[in-house]
Amino acid sequence: MAREVKKDEWAGPRAALANLNPVALKALGTRPKVSVLITCFNYGAFVGQAIESVSGQTHAVNEIIVSDDASQDNSCEVVESYIRKGLPVTLLRNPHGGMAANLNSAFREASGDIVCLLDADDTFLPRKVEAVVEAFRLRPEAGLAIHRASLVDNANRAHGVYPLLSALPSGDCAQLAYDNSGILMGLPPTTNLSLRREIAERIFPIPEEYTGYAEQMIHRMAPFMTELCAIDEPLARWRMHGANDQNSSRVTPQRLQRELQIMDSLWLVQRRYLAGIDGDLAESFPRIERNPLYLKMSYIRLRLNSDPATRQAHADLCRYGLRPGSRVDQFWRHSHRLPRPLFQMAVDLLLTQSIWKEMVSRTVRRRPSGKAGREAPAQHHR
Repeated sequence: MAREVKKDEWAGPRAALANLNPVALKALGTRPKVSVLITCFNYGAFVGQAIESVSGQTHAVNEIIVSDDASQDNSCEVVESYIRKGLPVTLLRNPHGGMAANLNSAFREASGDIVCLLDADDTFLPRKVEAVVEAFRLRPEAGLAIHRASLVDNANRAHGVYPLLSALPSGDCAQLAYDNSGILMGLPPTTNLSLRREIAERIFPIPEEYTGYAEQMIHRMAPFMTELCAIDEPLARWRMHGANDQNSSRVTPQRLQRELQIMDSLWLVQRRYLAGIDGDLAESFPRIERNPLYLKMSYIRLRLNSDPATRQAHADLCRYGLRPGSRVDQFWRHSHRLPRPLFQMAVDLLLTQSIWKEMVSRTVRRRPSGKAGREAPAQHHR
């Protein structure tokens, strides 16, 4: 259910981004070179499965680059065992620097026309690379490909599809992202991202301060550089376990604070990029403090901390961040009346993965998809 964003649907004036021309992409050859970048940190229990999932693709991968962030377990030994088997695997042993530094190291070694990202605790489904190459061929103007993922636990048991209910953004999304303070909703995490080389070269290196959530630099910058192509099927397995909090079933104030800080930082990066193109474009760039997601996360963080500033945050959310006709937003409008334990339960249900969402997702995805193109983009990260 990819939602095609058409230019005549843009909310803001078309002239606002007239100078923001898409990056030119070369025509893909008959057999484009594909690089898969696997980032690893203490994932010795999983990295072998990640490598096997890449080596077993229906479309051959030219290079598998495993970038290790100074793991303290047997991750490197596992990778070396696959090198001895003759697979096209390169192991990079890096000093501990966090996600961005680790991903940068991998990209420096990559030479592919198409670059696919993979976290070492996840795996590709067999036709992932084939589907990505086909999507880029069908959409030669697109420099970022995204898709859904199948959620699994440590035993590879299925737990639904991500994103569950939202449409994936596709097409020219620059104005949509711009009008939303630089945030294009509905973009999936690292393992579900593939880039044409011309786009990757303009985004990398990612500032090493992003020790986590480094993929959000791609989320924020790519829509201003290129069109997107969305593949509406799960092409990877995204593993849920205690070591990764992005798919945690509980929302915490600490996690929200980290994400808010990242949103602040990324907005500044986007604004500098826009300023390099057109000063007026940067000057009129909507501030992140008025973004609905930012307002919602700020309110939730304060409410969970029982902070006195909660009342003002809720008033700001109601004034700037809620849609009058939305039933979900009606909940947020009245949520300040809930006791804190019930508020926590409701937030966890709405903003994280849950068995209830899995049930709804299965029902929705069985329906005819004739109206899929009219769905709105996702309104939450989860």
